[in-house]
Amino acid sequence: MRCAIPPLVHSGLMECFRERSMDSHASSDHERVAAELGLGEAQVAAVARLLEDGNTVPFITRYRKERTGSLDEAQIRAVQSRLTELRQLAERAATVLRQIEAQGRLTPQLKAAVLAADSLKRLEDLYLPFRPKKRSRAAIARERGLAPLAERIWNGDIADAALDSVAGEFVAPDRDLPHTADVLRGAADLLAEHIGEDADFREQARRIAWSGGRLVVRLNETHARAGEFRNYADYAEPLSRVPPHRVLAINRGEKLETLRVRCEWDTEALRQRVAERLGCAAHPCGRFLAACGDEAIARFIGPALEREIRRELTERAESQAIEVFVRNLRNLLLMPPLRGSRVLAIDPAFRTGAKIAVLDEFGKPLIDEVVYVTGSAEKRAAARKRLAELLEEYACRMIAIGNGTACRETEELVADTIEEHVPDARYCIVNEAGASVYSAGDVAREEFPELDATVRGTISIGRRLQDPLSELVKIEPRHIGVGMYQHDISPKRLSESLETVVESCVNFVGVDLSTASAPLLRRV
Repeated sequence: MRCAIPPLVHSGLMECFRERSMDSHASSDHERVAAELGLGEAQVAAVARLLEDGNTVPFITRYRKERTGSLDEAQIRAVQSRLTELRQLAERAATVLRQIEAQGRLTPQLKAAVLAADSLKRLEDLYLPFRPKKRSRAAIARERGLAPLAERIWNGDIADAALDSVAGEFVAPDRDLPHTADVLRGAADLLAEHIGEDADFREQARRIAWSGGRLVVRLNETHARAGEFRNYADYAEPLSRVPPHRVLAINRGEKLETLRVRCEWDTEALRQRVAERLGCAAHPCGRFLAACGDEAIARFIGPALEREIRRELTERAESQAIEVFVRNLRNLLLMPPLRGSRVLAIDPAFRTGAKIAVLDEFGKPLIDEVVYVTGSAEKRAAARKRLAELLEEYACRMIAIGNGTACRETEELVADTIEEHVPDARYCIVNEAGASVYSAGDVAREEFPELDATVRGTISIGRRLQDPLSELVKIEPRHIGVGMYQHDISPKRLSESLETVVESCVNFVGVDLSTASAPLLRRV
């Protein structure tokens, strides 16, 4: 069935959600989520009620097993995420209906389509023709009184051969329509916009693009950083097979203006599909309508689809990158602590020397100083001797070495020290990512106001070996360095996901109230 331009006007927004009570609406969501996740509807309903009452996921996991049917944390978070998505979809549908109703253009068919939309993408496609927009060519044509002509063409009331004659009736120099060609140009603008904003046409284009489209990248050879992206000098790959890490790398290159990126798909197949759906072969104005369809693809559907595809590829890539961050962070935070052991922590460096701090069993610093791990044989021998003296003086047999600059030279020095002087000692390489951020932060200044930032960083390295969870919660998760492309990911999405992991780990392990730090207790 063809739609008139503009659509017929009906009203009736406010009853849209009164047709179903809130309880039945929630029950429908619970049933849908239960089916999607393979859970019982009663389990989903129980989780929803507990979350609405303000309970956290770790609390529900540990202390409300009898109400959720012993769902684990991952299942509860999946329920929480899906219910949130459905709630956002319902809220957006209500907003869309309210906006269309305010324009006086809500039809029963449109209302049913909006309520049946199963994704935000479909919902936005339906809302697109009614979205407030800038003054477009179609809007100008409408102002000049060409909507009746466009509607007659759309409905097949005019044949191709009679177009010029009928268009002549709309010639009006006072409205900037001095010639028949200007009139037909305005009618084509109206029809192209209408076709380009049709949700079904956009869905057809979406399917064609994803099934056979390609991501095509070209390198700007003259750019100063072209060498970093040499692998993408002449790159093309099917949209459905571009790996997430490559998407993020390409996005970075494009942001630096080193790469030029575009999406390609079978435009001819899309043109034929649009022509078929418009019924151009049998339409009295088939040739004119087909030309409007081509323009709709070029001006509206194509550019919008490319933006959508790029956005979806980026979102998928970010989700995968965040999953890697989450998995690595969880493994790092849940590393077994080294309880009851004193630790000699070393923050390696060349020019300024390696910073050393000895920590007691509770992570309290006992002494700090500097040794040089490179230089003449005499200097290195003196450094080995001093390390051995500190290990003996403070009854310490565990050494933590940061993995930064000069790590290998420091490791060699420590290994020689152990072999020559303290054969019962051991050492471990510790990831020091984020230690400098912590050492200059408020938490470190509160803990050690009298110490230099370099010493605070060294203490943090040692404590990461003694109790990784208690120490790493003091640092923003994104600074811990457990993933890739962190600067190419949405900071908000990354922060929310990693904060959730930290909260989960702290509540999984628990805390000792008599010794836990304030940053750790804040995660409970």
